[in-house]
Amino acid sequence: MVSEVIEGEVMVLEEDIFHSDFVKFALEQGWIKEATQLGDEERVSFQEIWRTPDMKNIINYVDDPLTITRYLWIRGPKLKRLLFELCCRLPAYEPEEILQKAAEAEDHDEAVAAVLRVAAGFPRFEPDALHIFEAYLDSPSPALRKATIQAIAYRLWSETYPLLKKVSQEDTDEDVRRFAKSILVYLTEL
Repeated sequence: MVSEVIEGEVMVLEEDIFHSDFVKFALEQGWIKEATQLGDEERVSFQEIWRTPDMKNIINYVDDPLTITRYLWIRGPKLKRLLFELCCRLPAYEPEEILQKAAEAEDHDEAVAAVLRVAAGFPRFEPDALHIFEAYLDSPSPALRKATIQAIAYRLWSETYPLLKKVSQEDTDEDVRRFAKSILVYLTEL
């Protein structure tokens, strides 16, 4: 099984960077807002789609209630330049930092936020992120294991199939097993 290839790059913004910060930067760059999707603050993310003045590059601003993150999805021929400009002005987590925060999370809330941030930050399969999911699925907390399944479901990497299958058959908590089974169905349909 191979994961779907996702175009572009994702930048997970730090917690103190908000929509207004992004809009200010976008307007300073002369970007054009193309569309807005209003979210519901529970399941549907708030999104704005912006384009560079040449209309060749696309930047989605996403405020996602499922992963409790705000991130940018950047695509186009000037991807590297855009990433550099964005990183200089809008603090974001480096991929290694996302993984490190997940590995070092100490309390439940911190761990839940960290595993969901992993889901947001890695749209394409990443072996180190898979190791985080594996470790979190061994947690004694059913709530954290369930949050990990939610994180896995966010991207549905085919490489997570064996993990979900094991949890759906062996987890000690019935709700966790049932949730894993409900997500496993989507992977078998891909």
